[in-house]
Amino acid sequence: MQEDELNLKTDITISDEYYKSLETEAYNINDLPQLISNINDSDPLIKLKGLFGLGSLLLIETKKENPTQIYNDDINIIFNILENYPEEFKIECFKCLECIEYINYKLEKNIKYEPSEKIMKIMLYILDFPEKVKLELLFYNLKYINILLIQENYFDKFGVEKLYNSIKNIFEIKFSNNKKIIEPTLYILLALIKTKNELVTSEKILEIIPSLEIFLDKFQLEAEIKKVILNILYQLTEVNIDTPLPIKRKIMDKIIGLKMLPKLIDNIDKLDITEQKDQLMHLLRTVGNICAMEDGFYTDKILEFNFLDKLKILIQKKYPFETRKESAWIISNIAAGTSQQLIKLYENNFQDILIDIITNEEDNVIKDNCLWALYNYCNINNFEYLENIVEKGIIDIIMKRLNTDTGDILCCSLEALYKILCEGKKKDPAFFNIIETKINEYDILNDLKSLLKNNEEEMLRNKIEIILHNYYGIDDIQKFLDSNNEDNK
Repeated sequence: MQEDELNLKTDITISDEYYKSLETEAYNINDLPQLISNINDSDPLIKLKGLFGLGSLLLIETKKENPTQIYNDDINIIFNILENYPEEFKIECFKCLECIEYINYKLEKNIKYEPSEKIMKIMLYILDFPEKVKLELLFYNLKYINILLIQENYFDKFGVEKLYNSIKNIFEIKFSNNKKIIEPTLYILLALIKTKNELVTSEKILEIIPSLEIFLDKFQLEAEIKKVILNILYQLTEVNIDTPLPIKRKIMDKIIGLKMLPKLIDNIDKLDITEQKDQLMHLLRTVGNICAMEDGFYTDKILEFNFLDKLKILIQKKYPFETRKESAWIISNIAAGTSQQLIKLYENNFQDILIDIITNEEDNVIKDNCLWALYNYCNINNFEYLENIVEKGIIDIIMKRLNTDTGDILCCSLEALYKILCEGKKKDPAFFNIIETKINEYDILNDLKSLLKNNEEEMLRNKIEIILHNYYGIDDIQKFLDSNNEDNK
């Protein structure tokens, strides 16, 4: 598309002073019918004044929690001006369009009007040659693209590859120091990554990560930019997407290689848990995703940066539920790692923290993540530590929950009990007797019988049958189900 087609140049002479005075005058007009009348006027300067005023009213409305849809006229009037009038008009048109559709979005209405093919070309031209247009035009074009991308079909209209290359271009040229331009560009990148398109599953996505580190440094005091960068990192490290494992590893390696992790973890102490809640959530989810990688290498990297000290603080009750939930999930991921990582948790006294939460926490999500973590302690490669965990009451927790837990948590309870019995029998007969005495305080055979009668899940039944066979000499399960428990003791 040629520059003259874009109508960037104008025969209308508007000095900067007059432009500002026109803008100021328009912002004092609060009468919507008058503004619409001005927009429809044949005099270009009156038309521009109408756009100024409408943009001002709409901008105020977008900042309200419950906005009113104040513009219900034919939006094609604005589209027509955008197509046929010069740069100053285009700036105001994009501003109005972005506000209108943002209000629609807040009111949970679908975007009502689709830009024409010519307007799409104008937007793409601005993305192709951002240095050729006024800064304000680039800014409002980016903002309007962001609101359009809420609808998935617009990714096809713009083209994923096209948008990605435009983002890279804006990051790399003179705009890299400009907060006003970088922020909406980052949001476009976030929208691209969230679609889980082919871009995210290819090595191409790695090219953008160095820019994220640069912007974290440059704009470290800008809360909104930090929030969107942390959200991008969370989406990139999300373990549930279909990214091939080699690409996922390269993403993690890139983040670690650029020394982003210590900067991110260091940020935890500097985040206000009320004002910067989103930043903290994105950061914790990023760290949680890294710890969820099966390779213990990545969790080791997290633990190098004194993360456990911060985790102890974040799991405390004075913190909001979401913060504590994410922290409990991270602890469960670390506990599912190597024996050395479990030993680090033990040496940082997390077993006491976990037992306290399991005993006193009201929320089941937090409690269950802590149970997962505590049960994984049974894999610890240190018998002295395992003995200590038994003394602290892990068997009591397991036995008390056999009648209440279901599904995966119940399987973990039984698996933990089995491992404790195995280790006790293998390492120390005296300790094994302590375990058996502890178990015999409860009516375990009755609990196991009840579980067998009420569950058909093969994995669960297998775990119960192994315990019955190895520790009670029971091979005939049907006979056990039909018998009185006293006969088997």
